[in-house]
Amino acid sequence: MNKKIDEFSLLHFIQFFVLGLIIKDNYKLAFVISILWEIFEHYITTNKTTKEYLRKYWFVPERIWAEKSSNKFYDIFFNMLGYHLGNILKT
Repeated sequence: MNKKIDEFSLLHFIQFFVLGLIIKDNYKLAFVISILWEIFEHYITTNKTTKEYLRKYWFVPERIWAEKSSNKFYDIFFNMLGYHLGNILKT
């Protein structure tokens, strides 16, 4: 996909917002999880076998999950923004 911000940007934000609600004041952990998730996403979308499984069995169209590398930086940004807002929200 050519867009830097896409449908999954909101999903990234929500997931890490929830993480911020649950795990407070651990930005390093949130950042490490974010990086590891992007590495995992990169692997499953570029590996020939897993890419074919995604094409065949996943309901999300390839135009969304086949993102450019620059989109990964935006994903990490939305992850950390979501975590920060979830972290500062009083529960």
